[in-house]
Amino acid sequence: MVKTLSKSRSSGKIFLKFFLIFLIVSSTTNVGAQEKHSQKGAPEPDLKVGERLYYGLISTGEDAKACASCHTYYTSDTINWNPSALEMAQVAADMDLATFKSHLLTPSGAMREKVHINYELTDEQLFNLHGYLTELADSGVPQKKMSINTILIFLLLGVLMAVALVDIFFTKKIKFKLIHILIIMAGLAYQGKVIAHTLIDFGRSPDYMPDQPIKFSHKVHAQDNQIDCNYCHYNAQHGKSAGIPSAGLCMNCHMVVRNGTNSGQFEIAKIVDAYENNNDIEWIRIHNLPDHVYFNHSQHVNAGQLDCAECHGTVEEMHILKQENDLSMGWCLDCHKKTNVNFRDNDYYKTFEALHKDIQEGALDSIKAADVGANDCMNCHH
Repeated sequence: MVKTLSKSRSSGKIFLKFFLIFLIVSSTTNVGAQEKHSQKGAPEPDLKVGERLYYGLISTGEDAKACASCHTYYTSDTINWNPSALEMAQVAADMDLATFKSHLLTPSGAMREKVHINYELTDEQLFNLHGYLTELADSGVPQKKMSINTILIFLLLGVLMAVALVDIFFTKKIKFKLIHILIIMAGLAYQGKVIAHTLIDFGRSPDYMPDQPIKFSHKVHAQDNQIDCNYCHYNAQHGKSAGIPSAGLCMNCHMVVRNGTNSGQFEIAKIVDAYENNNDIEWIRIHNLPDHVYFNHSQHVNAGQLDCAECHGTVEEMHILKQENDLSMGWCLDCHKKTNVNFRDNDYYKTFEALHKDIQEGALDSIKAADVGANDCMNCHH
């Protein structure tokens, strides 16, 4: 009887514990449901309307430019000094609606004051536009895809070339073989161009020009303001790598210069932010060699006394830096074979006594880089 009573009490305690847990879980679920319900009850921005406003499909004021005309989704090979769509979305997402309205309709800064002067948006339109930009900041810009027209033309030419080849070797319906040859040549030329540009986008190819975290123009700095290459790339004469300038070096000038002639405040503000918060600017390397290749800038710039343009092209004329040459082994070897070395007036080469003697005696009139071991395999692959 006692055992039965104790068992029943024990069972009662267990039941009571489960009942209390059930009440707690149930109340928590109800609170969560109430919170979700209250969120559902709040007005939601119409993202489609916001997108139309961004693209100018809905009027934002007389003579007002569409946001997308300045703040584009994708960059091209010509520099767009305005912040990208994603950058603007990330800025807008951190603002409340009142700040966003002020930023858009009563902007500060010479560049934005010029462009935003004609904007006239209602509070509802601002709410929808802000919602669209917030969503864009969360989702990000989708990767740019090859256009459907390019894919269709690529496939169509492939089919035509296949038909032409079948007719040449098997069916022989068309007597004029020149038609087949023209089709095959045109198809190979177009497909080759598409494939080449696709491969260039992967990097380490001529004309490779990736988007950088800050719109930096070598033309503005090196040509317009006559800043020497070695001021920023200070390690080129004495080290393996040319070096990438830190935000601190940039601030030597931008401590004073805070408003760019072309870019306004937005791009320079990124440098200031990186400097003040001790963050690195994550530049994307353009000129890059495989890991099994050894290359030393000081050997070429200091000992070889080459000008930067020999490898990098006319950088001082580039707004967007690109890879000028293919940097292949053949390209390097050819350069070594045709490039004369300043042999007489360069102490680096004074140990080559036999070659100095040949020059003095007239046996040689010049010395190429290949003559002093530049093309020895172990110099680059050791």
